[in-house]
Amino acid sequence: MSKAIGHSFSCVAGRCGDNARAAIRLAFHDAGTFSLELQANALPNGGADGSILTDPNEVLRSENNGLQNIVRLLGPLPTPAWLSRWFIYHNHPSQLAGVLAVLACPGGPQIPALVGRPPPKNVAPDGLLPNPEQPVAELTARFADMGFSIRELMALIGAHTTGKQRFVDPAKANSTFDTTVDIWDTRFYSSTDLNRPGTLKLESDANFAVDATTTADFNRFIGNQANWASEYAAAHEKMSLLGVDVTDLTDCSEILPLSIDITTLTVASTGGGKPATDPLVDPVKLEAAIQQFRSIWLVPQ
Repeated sequence: MSKAIGHSFSCVAGRCGDNARAAIRLAFHDAGTFSLELQANALPNGGADGSILTDPNEVLRSENNGLQNIVRLLGPLPTPAWLSRWFIYHNHPSQLAGVLAVLACPGGPQIPALVGRPPPKNVAPDGLLPNPEQPVAELTARFADMGFSIRELMALIGAHTTGKQRFVDPAKANSTFDTTVDIWDTRFYSSTDLNRPGTLKLESDANFAVDATTTADFNRFIGNQANWASEYAAAHEKMSLLGVDVTDLTDCSEILPLSIDITTLTVASTGGGKPATDPLVDPVKLEAAIQQFRSIWLVPQ
């Protein structure tokens, strides 16, 4: 199953392509409608339950623009029809795909792969997904309602390091949020005060970098790859379990490939960045690592 999903992630599997980016975003959008307040009041709730894969209308909401293709790819897995349905309703590849997609990006950490979710109880509530135009206070409150601290939120938004935007500013479609979009690194955190061609700063990210309530936790990850990878993995695992009874799940983390440690692949920066915090990755060493650790995902040329 790991190899089958991995093959769908990018034009050249094992690399951080647009399908991998979409799978990471899908994991966030699948889980991001969970609410502790709704849970406390026994109201229909969201969570990491795969409803975005099983309900044909949920993915058509405006906030889910751009996810239609990855939902289509993950729906009919390359298995007999009855088994494909079983995977969707009991393993919900939306979360497994997100875990694998993080690993498809060099530098991405291992996150436990917990499978066996029951079918979603309902369609995710509308209007709960955070958006980048909201002020910091609203965003931190919304994530608190999901159960996240500000520090966990600042770790999670680091996933923008491999992101692209197409709908926030359509005139700048496919802009990236830092200059190393194919590498899972901390350069995103040190790029919010820079204006570089081809990149775009989300209003929320720029605000997080300077707001008094978030700036310390935002900036703590600059140049600290190991710390961010560890804290991101913990926060992502927590996100993947929102609204889910963990006792129902089975740990299948043994299917995961090793993370590619980019801190061993760097060269000294020669400008255009902050040499002390943003070392460049040697492309030759990176390619060798991809060939070594992602061989099962590589598409024959």
